[in-house]
Amino acid sequence: MTEILDGAAVAKITNEKTAERVSRLNKPVTLAVIYDPQNDGSRLYVGMKSKKAAALGITTLDIPTDENATTASVIKLIEELNADEHVTGILVQSPLAKGVKEREIFSAVAPHKDADGLGATVQGMLFGDALEDYTVAATPQGVMTLLHHYNIEMFRKSAVVIGRSQLFGRPMFALLTNADATVTLAHRYTPEAMLKAQLKVADIVVVGVGIPHFISGADLKSGAVVVDVGMNYVNGKAVGDVDFESAQGVASYITPVPGGVGPMTIATLLENTVSLAEKY
Repeated sequence: MTEILDGAAVAKITNEKTAERVSRLNKPVTLAVIYDPQNDGSRLYVGMKSKKAAALGITTLDIPTDENATTASVIKLIEELNADEHVTGILVQSPLAKGVKEREIFSAVAPHKDADGLGATVQGMLFGDALEDYTVAATPQGVMTLLHHYNIEMFRKSAVVIGRSQLFGRPMFALLTNADATVTLAHRYTPEAMLKAQLKVADIVVVGVGIPHFISGADLKSGAVVVDVGMNYVNGKAVGDVDFESAQGVASYITPVPGGVGPMTIATLLENTVSLAEKY
């Protein structure tokens, strides 16, 4: 029997706690969001985040980039936000305009305002398993919150992370490693036979490659925990990177799409934002 990892339900709990923390603060919480208005997906996500933030008592400052935005112009904007005492957190919504070097942009955000944990400083702290507090990219941190909520053991487990982006795969690898799992990081250049062999022994599978039904139930080890970070649209319907139907009955736990990782990402971003406001 496959149990559903209900991200929407866990996100609701997280959001309730975040709203309580906001209400206890003696200062406003303001999240600045930099995004490319030409990107349909970014406009949609920014709107969803702003709506949820408002419901929790967090103010958002949505800043669309100019159509001729450059790496230098976006960094200048970030430097201004870093110096603005009224802004408690900064999010750079990827992707930005073509030609803008996102890694430089992420690292320009001051660590004490890095709400999405994508800068080199905080990611270095993650990979170093630093003892002090730091923010972690919202999607992988949301995955960890979900796994902890369902008491899923990671200690000494075999895990495969498919996808190596700065936003998801690399920090996901580090989080699971820090939780004492033995982790394999696969990506687009991993040979198919090698990946299938790794999946067959993986206790935990986390996938985010943006390919509909990239993994089927036949690829999985019986009883595997499957976390689907993918969000694709096929014939107008949202589907993940895992063939949900064939995975049911094979996996012990699985996230649905939608309603799995997506709500956790937004909830975690806002949780991070409040943590920064509390600390600084």
